[in-house]
Amino acid sequence: MDTNPTASHARALLKEDAKALNLVEFWEQRADVELLKPRNRAKAYRWKWTDIEPRLRVAAKTVPIEECERRALVFANPGLEGKPYITNTLFAAYSLYNPGERAPVHRHTPSASRFVLDGDGGFTVVEGEKLRMSRGDLILTPTGTWHDHGNDGEQAVIWVDVLNVPLVESLNATQFEFDYTEQDDHSNTGQPISKKLQTIRQPDDHSQKLYGTSGITPLFVSHRRGPTQHSPMFVYRWSDTRSALEGLQDYEGSPYDGIIFEYTDPTTGGPVMPTMSFRSQMLRPGEHTQAHRKTASNVYCVLEGEGYTEVEGTRLEWKRNDVFTVPGWLWHQHKNTTGSNAFLYSVTDEPTMRKLDLFREEGRSADGKVQLLAA
Repeated sequence: MDTNPTASHARALLKEDAKALNLVEFWEQRADVELLKPRNRAKAYRWKWTDIEPRLRVAAKTVPIEECERRALVFANPGLEGKPYITNTLFAAYSLYNPGERAPVHRHTPSASRFVLDGDGGFTVVEGEKLRMSRGDLILTPTGTWHDHGNDGEQAVIWVDVLNVPLVESLNATQFEFDYTEQDDHSNTGQPISKKLQTIRQPDDHSQKLYGTSGITPLFVSHRRGPTQHSPMFVYRWSDTRSALEGLQDYEGSPYDGIIFEYTDPTTGGPVMPTMSFRSQMLRPGEHTQAHRKTASNVYCVLEGEGYTEVEGTRLEWKRNDVFTVPGWLWHQHKNTTGSNAFLYSVTDEPTMRKLDLFREEGRSADGKVQLLAA
C-alpha cells in the first residue's frame, strides 16, 4: 500500500517529464554509469585459419574486385552484437587479392596496417612508395596517407588488416576519401588530374634505405610523409624482426610475454602511430607465461607455432595464421605447447589509453599475488 501517494505521484510525473525532455534520472541509471570494472562487451575469441581460408578462396572466385574493391572477411566479435569490430576500438579482417588485381587509391582518418600471411607479389603503395610484401612483414598506412593495394605475383596474397575504425567512429571522426589527384607534367592547363592508382615516386626499398639500419637516422630528408604525425618507415621486415627475437633466445624476457618487441618510429623511439602499437613476441619451447591484465585491448595473429592463451579461465587454442583477441582488463597468459619457438604478432590500443591516462596493468606473480605493473 502506498503510504505517501503525493510523493509517489510526483515521482511518476518526474519520470514522464524526464523522458519528454530527453533527460535520464541518474538514480535509475547509476549502476550503468558507476562501473566497478570495465564493461567488456567484447569477448575473448579465436578465429581458426583452417575455417576461414577455404571461404576466402571461394570469395576470390565469386566476388570480383571491381565489386568489392577490397575483398575481406571481417572479424565480428560475438560480444558486440554483429558489429564488424574485433574489439571495442579495433577492426580487423583477412583480405585476399588475386594475381593482377588492384584496389583503387584512397585514404581515411582511421589508421591502418596489414600483416602478411600467404602468397607472393602483394604490395601496398603508400604516398608514392611501393611496399612489396613477404610473409610476416608489417605494412603501415597511417591516418591521412594515400594508399592502394595490388598483387603482381603468381599466387593469391592474403594478409590481416587491423584498423582503429571503432575508436575513430566513437569520436565521430571517420572520413574516407577517394578523389585522388596528381600533377600531370604533360598537362597544358597545369591542373591536377584524377587518378585511380598512384604513380610510384620513390625508389625500391625507400623506407628500408632511409630507416632500416637501427641506431641511425638520416638528417638530409624530411620525416613528414603525409598530413599527419607517424613513423616515416612504412614497412617493417619480418626477417629483421625474427632475427632480433631469436638473438635474445637466452634472455629471461618478460614473465608475462616472453621475448617481445614493439615496432617503433625510428625518429622518436615511440609507437609507429599515435593510437596503436604493433608488436611481435617469441614464446620459447614449452614457455608458460604468468597472468596479467591491461586496460588496453589486444588482437593477436599466430605467425608460427602452436599453443594456447588462457583468458579468465577460457582456453583459446591457436596455431599458424589463427587470429584471436584479448579485450581489456581480462586476466590472460600464454603457453607454447611445442618443442620449437612460437611467434605471435599483436596490435593494441595501448598508446591511446596511455595518452588519455587510462592505462593500467596488473600482474599475478608465481605465488598468486597481484601487483601493479603500470598506472
